[in-house]
Amino acid sequence: MLKAHNFEVNEAWIAVRVNKNDFLVENEPYTIHALIDAASCYVLGFTLSPVASGAPEQSDVDVLFKKAWAAKKEWAKKLIIEEGSVAEFVFRKQAKQNGLTVEIRPQSDLIPIIGDLIKSFASDFSFNKSAT
Repeated sequence: MLKAHNFEVNEAWIAVRVNKNDFLVENEPYTIHALIDAASCYVLGFTLSPVASGAPEQSDVDVLFKKAWAAKKEWAKKLIIEEGSVAEFVFRKQAKQNGLTVEIRPQSDLIPIIGDLIKSFASDFSFNKSAT
C-alpha cells in the first residue's frame, strides 16, 4: 500500500479514474481521469472523456501533462497507473514521451493517496444526473 509520505514531491504522479459511475454531460456518459502528485496529493489536472471512446484522447492527456509540467516546472520521475485502467495506453505513451518510468498498481494500493479525491467526486457530483 502506497502512502504520500513514501514519496518526495514530484517523484511520482498518479493517473487514475476518479469517478466510479459515469458522469453525464448532455445525457452522454463521461469518465474523469486525474493526474495527482503522489507526495502532496496535489491534483495537477483532469481530463474528461466520453465512455464510448474508452479512454481519453491522446491530445487531452498531452494537455494534462503540459499543465502538470507548468505547475511543477519539471517532470516527475515516474507515473503510477491504476491497474486495469482503460486509459493505460495513452498515459503510458505520454509518460514515455516525457521520460517518466511507468509502474502499474492496483487501486487498493493507491487508496491512501487517492481515496479522498474519489470520495469528494462521489459526494460533490451527482453522477446520475445531467451536468449541463
